[in-house]
Amino acid sequence: MNTKFFIIIVFCLVFTKGKSIAQMPDSVKTYIDSALYIMESKSIYAKNLDWNKIRDSTYQLGKKASNIQESFIAIKYAFEQLNDSHGMLASKSDYHRVPLSINFSEVLSPGIKSEFLKGNRFVHQFLPGNIAYLRVPTMPITEQEDIDALGNKLRNLLCELLAENPSGLILDLRMNSGGNSAPMLSGLGPIFHQEVIGYSVDKDGNLLNEIKLQDGVVIGENGEKMVNIQNSCMASPEMPIAVLIGPSTASSGEILAYLLHAQPNVSAFGEPSLGFCNATQGFFFMDQKGYLLLTVQMIADANQSVNFDMKVIPDVYIKSDDNYENLLEDVTVLPAIDWIKGSKSAHF
Repeated sequence: MNTKFFIIIVFCLVFTKGKSIAQMPDSVKTYIDSALYIMESKSIYAKNLDWNKIRDSTYQLGKKASNIQESFIAIKYAFEQLNDSHGMLASKSDYHRVPLSINFSEVLSPGIKSEFLKGNRFVHQFLPGNIAYLRVPTMPITEQEDIDALGNKLRNLLCELLAENPSGLILDLRMNSGGNSAPMLSGLGPIFHQEVIGYSVDKDGNLLNEIKLQDGVVIGENGEKMVNIQNSCMASPEMPIAVLIGPSTASSGEILAYLLHAQPNVSAFGEPSLGFCNATQGFFFMDQKGYLLLTVQMIADANQSVNFDMKVIPDVYIKSDDNYENLLEDVTVLPAIDWIKGSKSAHF
């Protein structure tokens, strides 16, 4: 190839790229650069991506944008490269999430679909053999008043069941799609028998902050209790606990299941969880004109076992029909009952 001709081609390519960036309004370039920086530096999915290529493609998509709103399509492209179905991208006029790889209409049983229509609720009762049953629902809350209310509701129901000295406990998380983990963990504090029940983990697999309980209540980084729990009770560490999970067990529901599974005498029944056993964080940028919710941390249990797959796998796999009308005919509940009855620590 003619050397002079090659130099001209390279010059033209560089000049064209530089021209497209130079033509961008400063506000658009700042908007794109801010979003790219947050995604590359914060997302656990960013590590193995070619960010030079992503940056170039994003600039190309945004080169004709005259304002921030018109550059959303460029940011959307970059966000999609993370393949973060647990996160989202938003502006004042647009919103985008990466579609889930699962089709809930096909995966969920008719029984659980019907039960979801009845609303988000706690259910507690005793099954034959003095086995306690407690359904822990989704908790999509952020206000402290609501956090305290649901945390105390869960704690009161647990203590009510424990007061009857049950031979075992079935915790049903099949309808727990996440929300705020603090009232879940604090409400169930008496069945955790360690102070440190887990860890947050960075994208390289390094342990970060401890997930810690004090007096059965989750505490924050500064040692403050995250939930104002009023009731207290105790559970024997020998009591067998069966945790029921499925494809609609997600996010904080998965974290709860994963942390419980590291406790003594705990076994999981059902189907694998959704795959969002991780922590997200929200980031506003460009004077709150843009917002990114990103998956930023993985979870490790009390044994420091990191959940790299970010889903919970049952000890006993059961494709369930989820019979909430009659739990004694539910094919996930029945083996959980049998396991509790067969446990050496079951005390009838």
